[in-house]
Amino acid sequence: MMKTIMLVDDDPHIVKALTDHIDWPSLGLSIAGTASNGLDALELFHRMLPDVVMTDVYLPGMTGLEITQTLRRDHPHLPIIILSGYDEFENARAAMRWGVNHFLLKPAEVEEIESVLREVLLEQDVRERHERLEQTYKQEVGRVLPYLRKQFLHELLTTRYRADELPKERIDYIGIHMSSQTRAISLQLNRPVFLTRMKERDWQLLRYGAADIIQETLKEQAARMNGQVEIVDYSDQVFVLLLLGDKDHLEECLPLIERMIDQIFTYLKIEVSAGIGRSKSHPCEAIDSYLESREAVETAEFQGGSRIYHYETSKETEPSVTDYSLLLRQWNEAWADIRPDLAEEVWHHICLLLKEGKCVGIQDVQVVAVSLFDTLMHSWNRLHPMLTPPLAMSDFLREIQSKYALHDLVSWMDRIICDWLEQIRKEMGEKKSNKLIEQVRQYVELHYAEEISFEAIAKGLFVHPKYLSQLFKRVTGENFVSYLNGYRIQRALELLQSGHYMVYEVSEMTGFRNATYFSQVFKMLTGKSPSEVG
Repeated sequence: MMKTIMLVDDDPHIVKALTDHIDWPSLGLSIAGTASNGLDALELFHRMLPDVVMTDVYLPGMTGLEITQTLRRDHPHLPIIILSGYDEFENARAAMRWGVNHFLLKPAEVEEIESVLREVLLEQDVRERHERLEQTYKQEVGRVLPYLRKQFLHELLTTRYRADELPKERIDYIGIHMSSQTRAISLQLNRPVFLTRMKERDWQLLRYGAADIIQETLKEQAARMNGQVEIVDYSDQVFVLLLLGDKDHLEECLPLIERMIDQIFTYLKIEVSAGIGRSKSHPCEAIDSYLESREAVETAEFQGGSRIYHYETSKETEPSVTDYSLLLRQWNEAWADIRPDLAEEVWHHICLLLKEGKCVGIQDVQVVAVSLFDTLMHSWNRLHPMLTPPLAMSDFLREIQSKYALHDLVSWMDRIICDWLEQIRKEMGEKKSNKLIEQVRQYVELHYAEEISFEAIAKGLFVHPKYLSQLFKRVTGENFVSYLNGYRIQRALELLQSGHYMVYEVSEMTGFRNATYFSQVFKMLTGKSPSEVG
């Protein structure tokens, strides 16, 4: 069944270009309708209910980001693509906050837009297939109930539900206590450096051992506890304890958490950091408590060691992200002056502060990272407007949302910046000296008196003529024909000034088979005719 898309842009030329040049049928899409302002877009959406929305940022009535925010309230999974003519940091940050699937910059290539649409549709198909599979499983309750329970607990930590979307009947059905108090505790396994080099099988064995210790510790105390504690296997290095009950029973759980941390370190030599979110009044708020626990556990990561941190404590002890303003300004100035060495020094300073925990939390580290990358993009577009950057803004925004741990985010940014610096230095180095171009120049010096074929030169260097031509122009600032003529005329000037040769002889000696053409080129480049020099 063909899906539909709604296009929102106040520029009719953009809408027409998208309509005419995108191969919609091959993507399995048809245009449900178009709108030129925000209010019409919302009205059209509610009338047509398209599967995908592509919108500009700046629109009459309300912005594309405001449209996104409004649609997200009732349609959290709706794929939304921003197609903007402005590469602004605040827009990129807002788009990331409201879950925009992709942020494309105008003018975007047709191939890029189609690629993004295919990716969005694939993600949507995967999600819809997953939903159908879940429905099938629910029909076979006996066999899939443990799966449903596990999935539901995971969804509580990843999906922002409304209270009416979690009816008591659904929660009771899978054996979860409908509690008036909900609290999340994140247990982060801090995988040391020597364990990162071990085989994946060995790490999974240790991880299984940690899970077993957590389960056994809870099982031993389950009868004496006033509430319900659920274990969520959240990710490769994170387990989450969900405390559910009619009253908050954190105090009786703290000794258990300390015991888990001690035993995991004693038996497995793995340090564990615990972050404790605040108590909430409904299971639908479990995601908020979980996010708080993650912020708290990041503080534990900053401090190091097996420590337990409460969200309230972590918020009090962490410094402000505004401490980075001076360094970010130095970073911007380094790229404005095209000084990659200075930029590298500034990054090393920022990187050191981030690793030491000189930031509020992972979200603020992400803000710093986006600011750094935004400067890189502006610098690249200014220096190399015709070259594709090492990483597109849309790819960067998508990737950064998957970085939840401080170490992972900082290491990822370090790789990006180091690769970027290497590419910049490579581009700068090519302007000064390039082996291929030097070989072309040497060939001209040896064979300028002969008939020269640029394709033959490229073939001899085992490169494509088009690539060599583009490289030659980028490095030398002129095309090959201009360079060859300039070199030949320079040699002709020397021969004529010697007084030993006639004009037609010099013409042949410098590779011009036509004396008239030689005279024209000579005068164009020197301002004089050959006879005036000779």
